[in-house]
Amino acid sequence: MRYLAIGLLVLAAPATAQESGNRLSLICAGGGYATKLDQSTAQAWNNYGDSATATVQSPSRVGFQDQTQLWVEGSEGRIRMPPSMLPAIRGGEDGWFKLSSIEVTDSEIRATVKVNPLNNPKLRLDRITGAVSLSGKAGDYAGRCQKFDPQAVQRQF
Repeated sequence: MRYLAIGLLVLAAPATAQESGNRLSLICAGGGYATKLDQSTAQAWNNYGDSATATVQSPSRVGFQDQTQLWVEGSEGRIRMPPSMLPAIRGGEDGWFKLSSIEVTDSEIRATVKVNPLNNPKLRLDRITGAVSLSGKAGDYAGRCQKFDPQAVQRQF
């Protein structure tokens, strides 16, 4: 009976990108659109010398090309977001943001990036093609990823 319970616990455990202790590290190149606020100010005067000022803020989409890095190990993961997509108020540690709600299948990895309480972009990584996408309030990013070993990678310079 004890072995049956242990077997059921193992079967009920969530899927992970790889077995514990085996980190999947990726570097991705691509581009996208970042949502930025544009501000315009207008002033007007009438014939009596009175004036009025109005300020209007509107969102605009600014294109960018950049790279991102990410790693997943078991149920943990981190991503280095493209700087163009980062809001002024954000969390993170040394540019790395936690991945949460990580779902791993044989064909894809899905997660949520914890940037700040109001901005949690969705990450989707196709494990067959290497395509990655990030989509959230701060913009959208799409690219292609390559697997790499940070310990064995040769520097270009």
